[in-house]
Amino acid sequence: MTKLAEQPFELNLDQAEDVEWIMSQNDPALWHEAAVAALAYVGDKHGFLFWLIKQNRMDRATAAHLFFWLEGSEYLRGKISSFYAAIGDQEVVELLKKICERSETIGFEENNLGLLKSFENERQNCLTVVASGNVKSGVVVPTMLISEPFEPETESGDYFIDDGLLLNKAALLAMLEKR
Repeated sequence: MTKLAEQPFELNLDQAEDVEWIMSQNDPALWHEAAVAALAYVGDKHGFLFWLIKQNRMDRATAAHLFFWLEGSEYLRGKISSFYAAIGDQEVVELLKKICERSETIGFEENNLGLLKSFENERQNCLTVVASGNVKSGVVVPTMLISEPFEPETESGDYFIDDGLLLNKAALLAMLEKR
């Protein structure tokens, strides 16, 4: 973890230098927030999401957040378009494929961040698709990702998302205290 003085106040995934800084940190909590911001708000023009999937320390909850946000149960059935995301459908399908492959190859060493309770319904939907035999031929089932429930999401990490930007919690609090 980087000392506060060395951490940027604001990170924007539209900015290459900010993405490079995020990638240079060995911080699964920061990567999680950045992944959520890329998927839901700003897109991924610098390839962060595909880089993240290759990182050994990517947290299981980060992969699950992405998979469940994108209605992984529909992907398991064969859906390939009309995803609700800030990245294009083709990228979404490739991202979901890579998450599934990761789940069933190297898996996830990290399982510390927890997940929003609201994603449990989608996890259950995925399990139902698998149990009913409705997985499209050729789609890899992310068993390691969906088989076990998640602990509740924690408030770990130095950043939070605000309108797609990552803001440094401690720096923001310090600024507000000065007022």
